[in-house]
Amino acid sequence: MSNNNDEEKKKTITVRGVDSSLYDKAVITARQTGKTVGDIVNQALSSFLGLTDSAEEKIDKLISGVKDTGKSFIEGYKDSKKNLLIISNVDELTLNKDEIIKSGKIISFRNIRKLQLNIDEDTLKNIDSIIGVDELIIPKGINKILLLSKCKFVKKITEI
Repeated sequence: MSNNNDEEKKKTITVRGVDSSLYDKAVITARQTGKTVGDIVNQALSSFLGLTDSAEEKIDKLISGVKDTGKSFIEGYKDSKKNLLIISNVDELTLNKDEIIKSGKIISFRNIRKLQLNIDEDTLKNIDSIIGVDELIIPKGINKILLLSKCKFVKKITEI
């Protein structure tokens, strides 16, 4: 039954402009593998089209990555115009409410593997952003929606 369906999908097609040396190679390959020239050409077309689809997906991902990088660069530039205290590129950091408030500035946390904030909800007004943190540890009861509005690229949030 499936053989009939496969046969129904096939039809005789004439293709102009085929390089004769490529066609000869297809004929030789067909003989060596015991397949038909049609099978070889179908496989070649399928492989080629699969590669172009894959390349298109990779290009889309690349374009998306470039856009994200550009957007991050612009946001970083805008942040540099603010009066921010930027804390970045730290493996692990634990801060409490008093430390944040006594800094006297609005803080942006960036590229920190593990950040623990022992703060209350009122202290969130002293935090501008939390960007690129693998694990953010917060006390239970903090308004997560308010906190998440300050977060970008945070992989995990843990309540303690």
